Amino acid sequence: MIKQAVKTALVMISRMPRPLSGEVIRSTAEKVIQILPVGADELAAEIKDILDNPDSLEEALRFARTDLPLTGSIDDARFEEVIDNVVCNPRFAGLGRDIIREELMSLYNIRMEDFKVLERNPKPWVYEKTASIRWNFWKRYSEYLLEQKGMPSAVVTQTDRLTSRILDGLFDPVLPGAITKYGLVVGQVQSGKTSNYTGLISKAADAGFNLIIVLAGTQNSLRSQTQLRIDEGFLGFDTQFQRAFDTGEHTIGAGINRQRLPVHSVTSSASGGDIGGSTTLTFHTNEPIIVVAKKTKPRLEKLVKWLSAQAEQRPDGKRVIRSKKMLLIDDEADQASINTNKEDDPATTTNRLIRDVIGLFEKSGYVGYTATPFANIFIPIEEDQLFPRDFIINLPAPSNYIGPDRVFGFSVLEDDGDSDSVLPVVRRINDYDTFIPDKHKKADLPIWKTNEAVEQNYITDFRGRAPESLKTAVKSFIITCAVRLLRGQSAVHNSMLIHITRFQNWQKLVFRVVDELLSYYKLGIEQNVPEIISELRAVFETDTDGNRSYITTTRTILANGLGKLDHHMQVHSWEDVVAVLHDAASRIQVREINGGSKDVLDYYEHKGGLSVIAIGGDKLSRGLTLEGLSVSYYLRASRMYDTLMQMGRWFGYRTGYTDLCRLFTSRDINEWFCHITHASEELRDEFDYMSNVAGATPEKYALKVRTHPGVLQISASNKIRKAVDITISWAGRLIESYELSKNRDTVLRNLEITTGFIESLGSSFNVRKDNYLWKDVSAGKVLEFLHGFRLSENLRAADPSNLIRFINLQLTNKELTSWNVALISKKTADPDKHTSMIGGAVSAGWYLRTADAMNTTSENYYLRKSHVISPRDEFIDLEDAEYLEAMKRTTAMWIDKNKEGAPQYPNGEIVRNEIRDPSTSLLMIYLLEPKGAFLKDEPATFSEPVVAFAISFPGSRFNSAVSYKIPEQLLPYFDQDFEFEQDEDDDDDN
Repeated sequence: MIKQAVKTALVMISRMPRPLSGEVIRSTAEKVIQILPVGADELAAEIKDILDNPDSLEEALRFARTDLPLTGSIDDARFEEVIDNVVCNPRFAGLGRDIIREELMSLYNIRMEDFKVLERNPKPWVYEKTASIRWNFWKRYSEYLLEQKGMPSAVVTQTDRLTSRILDGLFDPVLPGAITKYGLVVGQVQSGKTSNYTGLISKAADAGFNLIIVLAGTQNSLRSQTQLRIDEGFLGFDTQFQRAFDTGEHTIGAGINRQRLPVHSVTSSASGGDIGGSTTLTFHTNEPIIVVAKKTKPRLEKLVKWLSAQAEQRPDGKRVIRSKKMLLIDDEADQASINTNKEDDPATTTNRLIRDVIGLFEKSGYVGYTATPFANIFIPIEEDQLFPRDFIINLPAPSNYIGPDRVFGFSVLEDDGDSDSVLPVVRRINDYDTFIPDKHKKADLPIWKTNEAVEQNYITDFRGRAPESLKTAVKSFIITCAVRLLRGQSAVHNSMLIHITRFQNWQKLVFRVVDELLSYYKLGIEQNVPEIISELRAVFETDTDGNRSYITTTRTILANGLGKLDHHMQVHSWEDVVAVLHDAASRIQVREINGGSKDVLDYYEHKGGLSVIAIGGDKLSRGLTLEGLSVSYYLRASRMYDTLMQMGRWFGYRTGYTDLCRLFTSRDINEWFCHITHASEELRDEFDYMSNVAGATPEKYALKVRTHPGVLQISASNKIRKAVDITISWAGRLIESYELSKNRDTVLRNLEITTGFIESLGSSFNVRKDNYLWKDVSAGKVLEFLHGFRLSENLRAADPSNLIRFINLQLTNKELTSWNVALISKKTADPDKHTSMIGGAVSAGWYLRTADAMNTTSENYYLRKSHVISPRDEFIDLEDAEYLEAMKRTTAMWIDKNKEGAPQYPNGEIVRNEIRDPSTSLLMIYLLEPKGAFLKDEPATFSEPVVAFAISFPGSRFNSAVSYKIPEQLLPYFDQDFEFEQDEDDDDDN
């Protein structure tokens, strides 16, 4: 009877607001005893004991999810019924009904787009054999993801579908005959690729692949981390047997309380556990074997040697392994795997060894995983290469993924600007140059060795130059750790990344400074020093120039509707934060992560959570996951899209602390990430578009990407060495002249050419939004204008001579025959910043486009953000019906991609490829204020406006492209050229 009374009381209490007082508990007990004959004192004591000692929220959620379906919609009534069942359980009632509902709703509201596939000669087989395969490894792994990792059901369901689809792209391992397949899975940085290929490994083992090789990066730390995750998800046991013996925890992850499955690992998660260590495992077993190896020459040579010893000699002299059906997972497939030697040179050693491994097997499947596939697209399409000729799969990220679009957007968010799609977590800094200059070298630091006094003096001086931004970053990390404690996130990992330099001697110096800084703040917090407490409080609640406080950041995110990304976000008071500062700060350690340090990020060893400031370079720049990363101080510049994007360790999942994240970086790096974000999105859109076209294959996608005017800056020149013969198509592209000559004669010549061109168009123009528009202009007039125009020598992608060749090519196809010309005018420009034409009938106001400090030189004017247009300019010539249709299709695409908010104007790609007729193109002309061309300390050499143009080319019915050769030494210039349309209305740079 007492159990029933407790259950009834807990159901009543679950609907009451918290916190609960003793009077409420007593009153509830008195109400219950009127129904059930039990003692009020006994009942109240039972209730209080349960409320004071509730089971964990994670356990309650696992309990609830057993009553909910994995897929399909769930109505509110069903949710409430499941919550009733949870709170009726005495173990969970103390958690509160609202928190259980919020957590469940957040899990079941996560969405994922469907994945897209390009493939050659598909031969699906998994579906028809599903019933005959015992999916033991997959069943165990999926249960682990749901129950222990708390992964959303939608994500697990999508992983199930996707891994089956990848297996379809490979082959049925039990069928006879030799076969080799190559595929590529493209995800996003830190989006869960490891969990995806662990699922693939599980299914492959179930289906009959009995040797799985994982190539896990080039660093020991990444290989060990990858092995540990495979231990947990696939093997179910700890491969570090000594650690397992010491702790008594041999079974881990998916193996806990689940069926033990026969499987062997040749390698272990220990730092020295790579291939080549001592092992007595026999190769000749029918049970699955897994190897997790670094992608380096010594380890791959050991792998080839071990495998070759197991091969049998064929009559033709070649050695082959028939007893194993091999699956090779190439993690970070764009790194090291690519043959970067010149065309006629032998393959790079790593590339050759990977191909040697594949060549040893009668049956083998190669699947590369990467977030930056640009280099892979330029692999030669030949039978013995690693080009993913059989399939490429574009892996979408769940809606709770915090990716580049959420952190940076497609154009720079100004310091006081808000966005309904970009999180205000970037803090742009410019006070670091005297600390570590942008172009510092290893040799810039003195060699101390024997003179400790000189060393200490240098360190003291260096400490004195520590920028305020670095101090603010360290204080921010302390505050973030404290707020996470307030939110109940105590046994969690917290990480801060400091990535300023690739040189270990500089990293060591930074480590000394940061370690002293942290100790200073720790001591001040412990002793409650007013000045230090005041500094921390200012970071938490006071806005400064370009640096929002924690309170303002959280309020802004909630006000902009981004709170739905993370329902844990809330505004805290300083009084609550200061109460846990000491507890949070005392846990923080500083570690130097590089080849010259013995420090490691041993998250697994810290079951109660590790709080760490990690200082390093290359070891932290690719593949390695920094658990609980919240604050980053990043100043490592790179112009390569793939390199820079891979350094973005701050992307990923930040449930519970999305609003507490901070990225301290320079404006230039911020802008480069905006460029990369848009370029990457554009290539993904290209992929999605092609996947809907019948007969589209990886080869066709690769060929189309290679014609993209802006693709060549995406990766290092040696990775795209086959692209020296350039073939470019501008069909469906927006081209902008964002790098202009500062030679006065050229500026005057372009202005004269432009004035003459406008005069030739006559006075039959329309005025649209203060701009001048001529329609049905002949292609001949446009070609004459382009023929006389001069750009910077560097801007090859918009070189007028190549544009002329492309237009002439399209004219033979009866395309681009008619042109609309818009002279874009700034109405609010000062009277002396107008240029009159056509006898005063036209008065064009000049725009200010600020020079990009990183790329502008004394000869060239490089526009900041690489844009001359504002996004709405591209639609100036559309008729009302065309504009409405473009908005309708854009909105449909927005909904299909589950984008937040609503589009403010049409998508440029839709307009160019679906709305514009192939016969009609749009030329936009801009007059730019001359002061924008010169940097702050650079004297101006002319006062005339600089002319720039942009062309919106329509899609084509023909696959026309312009081919030309460039000298190999010019490839670095292409590494910096790119075109994309910006997604925010940014009319002027001031």
